[in-house]
Amino acid sequence: MRGKDFLDKMEQIDPAYIEAADKPAKKKNNLAKWTAIAACLSIVLLAGFFAFRVKNDTLSVSFGGITRDYKKDLSITADEAAIVWPWEYKTISEQYTTVIVDGRKFISRGRPISASLLGETIGTYDVIGFDFLTEKEYRMVSEVRCISHISKNYIVAVNLGGEFYVFQYSEYEQPANLGEVLDYYSLAQTLNFDRFTIRDNSAEKEYLLNDDQYIWDILNTCRDAKFIEKDNVWDQNKKYIGFTATSDALGVYKRVFYVTSDGYIETNIFDFRYTFEIGADAANQIISYAAENSAECAIEPYTYSLVGTLVEITDEFIFIDDSILCSNQSKGMVFKIPANDLRIRRHIDFERIGVGDIVMVNFTGNIDVEAGNIVEGAYSLSRAAISDGEVFVNE
Repeated sequence: MRGKDFLDKMEQIDPAYIEAADKPAKKKNNLAKWTAIAACLSIVLLAGFFAFRVKNDTLSVSFGGITRDYKKDLSITADEAAIVWPWEYKTISEQYTTVIVDGRKFISRGRPISASLLGETIGTYDVIGFDFLTEKEYRMVSEVRCISHISKNYIVAVNLGGEFYVFQYSEYEQPANLGEVLDYYSLAQTLNFDRFTIRDNSAEKEYLLNDDQYIWDILNTCRDAKFIEKDNVWDQNKKYIGFTATSDALGVYKRVFYVTSDGYIETNIFDFRYTFEIGADAANQIISYAAENSAECAIEPYTYSLVGTLVEITDEFIFIDDSILCSNQSKGMVFKIPANDLRIRRHIDFERIGVGDIVMVNFTGNIDVEAGNIVEGAYSLSRAAISDGEVFVNE
């Protein structure tokens, strides 16, 4: 895969996950960590569970900030096909995805941006949407604004229905050096390095960094580092550090920024692979600083999954009972998933998911126990099945 190729399969911190996800999905997979892999339009999402054995027949499983005791032989495999939703079942950011500003084509990153990050108005432009089922084009006139610190040639904010979303320039333009990227995107202001993993001799743990200023200082000394086209600058036997790359201003969530011990940095935060050779000295200064100025923390997955029986549907919530996963079903919990989010509601209305179905919900937030086990950040719902102690998603 070359520099101009999409890195849709780099959404996770650990390259081992990416490599495994590229292999054909198996319908039966006895995973000790309750891992679910969902492939949708080449985007690989890791649904994270962390488990340890409590009894001979029980695992203690943590997700969304809570811990549950489930049967030890349960595993989840989600081989989820992409769904082309009818126009009315798409969110507005899924409907309107393209805008041309001063001759440059921008496409939506699908993520909203805070008003505090907006800069000056560039103008009003037609934002284009296309319904692939009816082959009909839609247009709406919307305000386009700069995003603070970022060049308007590369990322802009577009008003969709009263909320601004991040749009990125769609064409591949190879930067001359690292300095151009630092300047165009003002990375020191728009991207924080806080959560990271270090891999050394195949061992990997996750840490929280105290302060990232020193790292940006080092990167600024490498401004002349040339952009290179190089396949796989990391491998499983090489020491590297992988920062989780989340930025509201850039419109990215949990992508990656690698620094390898032999002197490369590589990231997928711009959708295309960007690789620079900063030299082993600079790279190891970054790796050593991070290791010495951080504290180990619990691993945070890309996304969480919840499986159970759908027991009730209201206008406000759908209710999922996980008793079926428990060795002692009397210990089951009922979770509330907000149903006013179209990304959840459309599965009920369009796919006819109903009461009594076994389902899996993917979510990125926590579970608010005090509010009645409300699941925060739910974004997808799928039918599932339980067979021989394993959970499968039917597609």
